[in-house]
Amino acid sequence: MTPDERLDPDELLKAVQETEKKQKLGKLKIFFGMAAGVGKTYSMLEAAHNLMKEGVNLIVGVVNTHGRMETEKLLAGLPLLPEKWVKYKDTVFEELDLEAILKAKPDLVLIDELAHTNVPGSKHPKRWQDVLELLEAGIDVYTTLNVQHIESRKDLVENITGIKVNETVPDLLLEHADTLEIIDISPNELLQRLNEGKVYFPEQSKIAAQNFFQKDNLTALREIALRLTAEKVDHDLHGMLIKGKKWRTRERLMVAISSSPSSQQLIRAARKLAFELDAPWYAVYVDTGVKLNDQDQLRLNAHLNLASELGALTITTHDLDIVAGLNRIAKQKGVTRIIVGRPPVKRNRVINLFSQNIIERIEKENKDVDIIVLRQDKATSLFRKSHDFHREPIPFVSYLYALITIAAITFFGYALLPYVGYKSVGFVYLLGILILNFFLNRGPIFFAAILSAFAWNYLFIPPLFTLAIHDPEDIALITIYFITAFLLGFLTRRLREQDQFLHQREEKMEKLYEIEQEIAESATMEALISRVTERLELMFDGFFNILVKTDEGSIKFDSKINQDEKEKAVASLVFQTGQMAGWSTNTLPSVNSLYLPIKFSKEAVGVLVYTPNNKRTLSRDELNFLQTVNHHLGIYIERHFFEQKIHYEDYTRQIEKIHQSLFHTLNRNFYMPLEQILNILAEIKKAPEKPIEKKLLSKLDDFIQNLKFIIDNVIALSEIESGYVRLNIERLPIQKLIDEVLENVKFLTKDEAVEAKGQLNLMAPFDFKLLKLALNNLIVNAFEYSNFKGPIEIEVRSLEDSFEIKVCDHGPGIPKEVHPYIFDKFYRVSGEDKPGLGLGLSLVRSVIEMHQGRIEVKNKEEGGVEFTLILPLKKE
Repeated sequence: MTPDERLDPDELLKAVQETEKKQKLGKLKIFFGMAAGVGKTYSMLEAAHNLMKEGVNLIVGVVNTHGRMETEKLLAGLPLLPEKWVKYKDTVFEELDLEAILKAKPDLVLIDELAHTNVPGSKHPKRWQDVLELLEAGIDVYTTLNVQHIESRKDLVENITGIKVNETVPDLLLEHADTLEIIDISPNELLQRLNEGKVYFPEQSKIAAQNFFQKDNLTALREIALRLTAEKVDHDLHGMLIKGKKWRTRERLMVAISSSPSSQQLIRAARKLAFELDAPWYAVYVDTGVKLNDQDQLRLNAHLNLASELGALTITTHDLDIVAGLNRIAKQKGVTRIIVGRPPVKRNRVINLFSQNIIERIEKENKDVDIIVLRQDKATSLFRKSHDFHREPIPFVSYLYALITIAAITFFGYALLPYVGYKSVGFVYLLGILILNFFLNRGPIFFAAILSAFAWNYLFIPPLFTLAIHDPEDIALITIYFITAFLLGFLTRRLREQDQFLHQREEKMEKLYEIEQEIAESATMEALISRVTERLELMFDGFFNILVKTDEGSIKFDSKINQDEKEKAVASLVFQTGQMAGWSTNTLPSVNSLYLPIKFSKEAVGVLVYTPNNKRTLSRDELNFLQTVNHHLGIYIERHFFEQKIHYEDYTRQIEKIHQSLFHTLNRNFYMPLEQILNILAEIKKAPEKPIEKKLLSKLDDFIQNLKFIIDNVIALSEIESGYVRLNIERLPIQKLIDEVLENVKFLTKDEAVEAKGQLNLMAPFDFKLLKLALNNLIVNAFEYSNFKGPIEIEVRSLEDSFEIKVCDHGPGIPKEVHPYIFDKFYRVSGEDKPGLGLGLSLVRSVIEMHQGRIEVKNKEEGGVEFTLILPLKKE
């Protein structure tokens, strides 16, 4: 095998991946014909009966018999799924029940009339989109299609028949079809069927015979259908690897598009050529910074969507020079053929010459690329922005400003004339033109240049008050003046446009950078959502929201979306499919908001919701900006969940370690208290009824309370570490918390003093049960390690955005060498014979961290230890 015959590893890998992907999808079979009545539905139903005999689980999704008796007979005996009712403008229509088919999940579903347009309010605007969803769900589909509904053949069919085709199907469906079965009969036979009433009802047949169903039309349509079928077979062969040889072409096509209506024809022509060559192709729009109106923007978006549906990779690039933008993309993508439309012929020969030079530039600057210029009936107004001086209406006030400026310069020139010659006045006019360039557009500048030339000639150049010029030097001077003024105006305008263009790009990059900074600096998910939505709402006229996935794998809705079940369903659909939907899209466009999936590594991790204040169509640049923001959001959200996962895994390992340690220590720590309890009970049994019994029972109660306290700590810490505990934040008075804490530790404090002071009536948000447990441990710890020297002090204080609870004792303090370890689990100061497992302070820290607070500890100068719990005042 020669080096040229070896398989490209990248192409081979791509082919394998495409094969694997296709194996997971349902199989699509299209019964294809030149026109209605050739027998497509009949053949489809015949095939269904044969498959039923073989045991295939199939259902009929939708079949339209159009009153044909033979077809209706074949429909009998097949399992029919009832169509759903859709209400639109006080009328009820029957439509394919997509949800019912997905729920039934048959092996095969029959769906007639692939090009059908669904009633507004359906999930998808087009039936072929329903079919794509069924294929993605792994369900096989049999369907029917006429040649006039193929998108790339639409213009050709309209030219042949003279009848406009309103419903089309993207060519990609033919490309993805596993089988394309052409149902072919001769035009004469079809016309005979029409006359016999086997195609339409008699009245409809007469109308059809006078219009679409003419022999010449049917002959041409049959030729197109046969050619298209042959191209499909050839295309499938090109995708195969036979005997170690590559069939795939190295061609790459690029088509230049604009907001012109004729760009549709240009796109279809490019698609047809790309299909024939089995080549990837790009649809490129060069944004020159000229703001499009809503109609042009809507049309441009439609062109880009059409190109995407037909299989193109759409690219929007920014450049003041259209040719430079096209050349740059062509070089980046390795394009071998560029398809452009010939600019329309204009009456102005100068403009025509300029337009021709643009095409010549494309040819000159792309020596290694074939340039395909389509004929004029397929031309696009790609270069209209470059040479159309009247694209945007110039307000009358601009011309008025130009007139006033020239008049002012004229009066100034009269005042200056006695001191300088009339030639110097020309430079004053030129200076005025140059200044006007910074404020006015081309039209007023051109008007000012002409007006100033006439004023200078008429009022200053001899002979005065006449347009005649006798001196050849003056003739040359006025000519040079006019050319210089016009060129200065043109160049200055170009510099202004370039400056505005660069400023727009810089502003966009700056805003994107600011959003990236907000994403990077957000400490919590709530902060991220708040900051990013605020930034986006400053840029777009509307409201934004970010819905993030939950631990269960669904998305969490806020109160706004929860109020509308339809919007909620669209958000869930976008999260599940990873495809944008809603307003201004082809999926559920009737809803009020646009839903964009936030992805990371092809998996949706959230949904960005945009609700516009008005229905202005978003530009492709704005959509790309939102998708870029989504990309950064996806990285942050995935990182957030990854960190949570790592944190949870760390907790799990700690829990396992704790469980092991507990098993080793429980026997030793619980055995002694239980043994003492048993000994005391034995003494009680021996002793007569004496006052000592009360003392012994009191000791027994202390031991039991101490044991209960230890067990409570073990259980609480185990639940916290395992993640079973969830915060129940409520706004409650601190006084109530302290009262219950002191009641719980009575078994230890007895009559020892506990002083509570400060803002005890403060209402603060916290989990009552958990914070009470933490304070219990702090006070018990203070009593045990202070050796009951002096009162325990509790102080409550409110800060700006938080509150703190201090617990102080008057004991010996904590040795410096053990400070770093006091919050570790099972840590106990050596030499101290105190009850417990060493879990108290560890439990306190866990509770405070769950509240997103912090704990500080220090030795007091006068003796003793001060623990400070600092908790947020804002309810999370």
